[in-house]
Amino acid sequence: MKAAREFLKLDPVNSWGLTVLRDADLDAGRADLALARYQKVYPELLAADDPTVKGFAYGQAIEVALALIEAGNSERADLLLNKSRAAITVEPRLGYAGFGVSDVEIYALLGKKQQALATLRQAIDEGWRAFWWMALKKNRNLASLHEEPEFQAMIAELETEMAGQLARVRAMGLTP
Repeated sequence: MKAAREFLKLDPVNSWGLTVLRDADLDAGRADLALARYQKVYPELLAADDPTVKGFAYGQAIEVALALIEAGNSERADLLLNKSRAAITVEPRLGYAGFGVSDVEIYALLGKKQQALATLRQAIDEGWRAFWWMALKKNRNLASLHEEPEFQAMIAELETEMAGQLARVRAMGLTP
């Protein structure tokens, strides 16, 4: 938590720091504090009339949506999630500028579990692996999926694949 605060002192829009502090606030039942923090750096996401989701801000919009849900404002969260879904349609899934599994997060937060699981399956089949452990196992936005047998099977599949890759790297003598 201290590291996240320090990151934000250096870079107020640091997504990792904002997410860590958001999760701590939500754990403590302080969605209002999380929303206030986002309001300072992403006011366009919480604009009273019509929030704007442009560029890579879709990721932060998804993070804000969970705080809105926990604050009891699901209607506003749904608006942000739908705008985020529209923003990622022009981006690739894979690569540095890819949206990864943001679509899975959107469907999970909208309460569309089966669509979220099907989309995750598609992402895995397309070759998505970037930060998979954090993106799936430690992602509060996907909490509604964590106990689903299908989700757990996909995690086990990725763990097995990653263990195999690590074994191959070690066999090549590339690790200590």
